[in-house]
Amino acid sequence: MLSLDGIGKSYAGRVLFDDVSLRLVPGDRAGIVGPNGAGKSTLLAILTGAEPADHGTVSRTRGLTLGHLPQEILSAPDATVIGTALRPGEHLTALEAELHEIPEALERATDHAEQERLAARLADAHAEYDRLGGNHREVRARRILAGLGFRPGDEERPLRSFSGGYVMRAELARLLIDLPDVLLLDEPTNHLDLESVLWLQDFLAAYRGTLVLISHDRAFLSATTSSIVEVEGGKVTRYAGNYESYVRERAERRAQIEAAARNQERRIQETERFIERFRSKATKARQVQSRIKALEKEERITVAKEGPKVRFRFPQPARTSELALELSAVAKSYGDTKVYGALDFQLRRGEKTVLVGPNGAGKSTLLKLLAGALVPDAGERKLGLRVSTGYYTQHRQDMLDLERTVLDNAMACAREQGETFVRTLLGAFLFHGDDVKKKAAVLSGGEKSRLALAMMLLDPPTVLLMDEPTIHLDMASVDALIAALNEFDGALCFVSHDVHFIRHVARKVVRVEAGVVTEFPGDWEYYCWKRGAAALHPAAADVPAGSGGASGAETPATDVERSARGERAERRRAAEARQALAKRTRGLRDEIRTLEEAIEELEREKAGLAGDLADPETYKRPGPEVAELQRRYAEVEKALGERTDRWMAVQERLEEELAGEQD
Repeated sequence: MLSLDGIGKSYAGRVLFDDVSLRLVPGDRAGIVGPNGAGKSTLLAILTGAEPADHGTVSRTRGLTLGHLPQEILSAPDATVIGTALRPGEHLTALEAELHEIPEALERATDHAEQERLAARLADAHAEYDRLGGNHREVRARRILAGLGFRPGDEERPLRSFSGGYVMRAELARLLIDLPDVLLLDEPTNHLDLESVLWLQDFLAAYRGTLVLISHDRAFLSATTSSIVEVEGGKVTRYAGNYESYVRERAERRAQIEAAARNQERRIQETERFIERFRSKATKARQVQSRIKALEKEERITVAKEGPKVRFRFPQPARTSELALELSAVAKSYGDTKVYGALDFQLRRGEKTVLVGPNGAGKSTLLKLLAGALVPDAGERKLGLRVSTGYYTQHRQDMLDLERTVLDNAMACAREQGETFVRTLLGAFLFHGDDVKKKAAVLSGGEKSRLALAMMLLDPPTVLLMDEPTIHLDMASVDALIAALNEFDGALCFVSHDVHFIRHVARKVVRVEAGVVTEFPGDWEYYCWKRGAAALHPAAADVPAGSGGASGAETPATDVERSARGERAERRRAAEARQALAKRTRGLRDEIRTLEEAIEELEREKAGLAGDLADPETYKRPGPEVAELQRRYAEVEKALGERTDRWMAVQERLEEELAGEQD
């Protein structure tokens, strides 16, 4: 169907591939993985014919239709959203031309055999056109565009009025509408929100054509592919099974190769000792020569070196108040579009919260309001005691000065750290040697993401607010980020479309929809159970049966079905428990609030006294006045220590009460 044989490809003297072969058959579902820069996108482009190989053979079955979504679209077409989605591919265009031309040819034909041939071809063309959904393309297009996150009314808007991410969505919709024989998708989830990713995941799972997919999203790969193609070190290795199977088999293969290499090295050393010991003995000359020739012929087993990995951890923040960040009665609109009317939202110390919800619901807006990057139209944003925020925006370039170098960007964030420390930290993020002299403008998406993370570590906050933190990061970097966030004791609130990342980080899910936030006090599995699987997986109906869609696909049932009476009783018990807990802890919360106000006042007074005592002019004043300043400074410092100790003790009591309630 589609194959590569002995392919080689180099760029600027660097060998990407050498003697690579790969064969795809109908129904294959292959996920391509590998580190950034290994050549995954180039391999996909060679398969499509968009990129020539330096040597080797690319074979395609005659008449095979390909649909290719590159990682980047250079410019938006001059069309509406629906016009772009309905733009037919080469195969459909050819069919439409035949459907127009064959009836005219039939009218002109006088030979009976020719008339029969044309009539048969016309019937086949109609059947093929119907199989591809040609007669219902617009209806399907609108459903698919909705699944990919376009809102009602967006279809008629010019595509140029949307961001680049939405241009990619419209181009993806165009491929899904026509469903070619082979779909080749390069990071299709990068520009999607979580619900669109889940929709696409189910769509592709129901698609029965051949799928080749590059993705860093492990959950997405596992749900949509049945084999993994690893691109690394100029080689392409295929593994049967989904991503989890690949990880296990890869580890087993590497262990076997390492064991074989150790055995070979031990045998070689023994042979070399024999040669060295008996080289000068005439009676052993024949055996020595035999072993020398054997060594020369033996092919050494090489163990590929593991590529460099990002390694870092967020410094543990100072202890903050239990309530770290709060929005109270916040309103926000964009023109006539109201996003929030009177939003109340609280983020507590140590919470790891993910925001989910449909496209355009206001998740990124909520993050910006929490970060103070967006001023509310009404309401108040309140920071807890000793709270500082760090905002990791989805648009990494907004965090960087693109005209400055990697090192200059990092040094601008450093507090008291010197250049040596900053260079060491950048090295942990894979910026080595002259890499730090590159301008930020020339960095890849993954490099910009790593630089932005490094800059956050130079000025660590107590509250992390992150919008799509895994975009452009390879799997090893995502693993490093997961480990660092799990060790982080501060508060975290984030938006992500990566289910693997959400599953391993989030301990609380907040759904944002129609200006309302609904809390699910549990992890991703708890959220899915409460919401019900059917609410998250509605896509299979969009795949035409003739294109290999699952016929008669069953709607998944929820894990537990409760009666309406049981649900009301459960809600009543939960409300009573919350009221009892609030009553039991009211005194502790009031004392914490009073202590925090006192601590803030004492810290302000201490800072003022410290400034006076550091001023040389102070010591020109009479001695008793200076002594009084020093006495008052000591009193304030002592009182501040006592209040802080008491605050920490009350906080611990409150946390014990809350933990006991959860247990």
